[in-house]
Amino acid sequence: MLEGLKLACERGFRQVEVETDNALLLEILHFGLSCVNNIAKVRLLHTWIAKD
Repeated sequence: MLEGLKLACERGFRQVEVETDNALLLEILHFGLSCVNNIAKVRLLHTWIAKD
């Protein structure tokens, strides 16, 4: 997901719709839970989502 968001941003897309079947990832992104092993990637995803 992170690579896809990076690619979309590099190509000038500022609003994208992302689909996933990963319920844990959705919960983490939606509620900001930090109970996962790879916190760095979650933080990067939050950064890319928050980009203007």
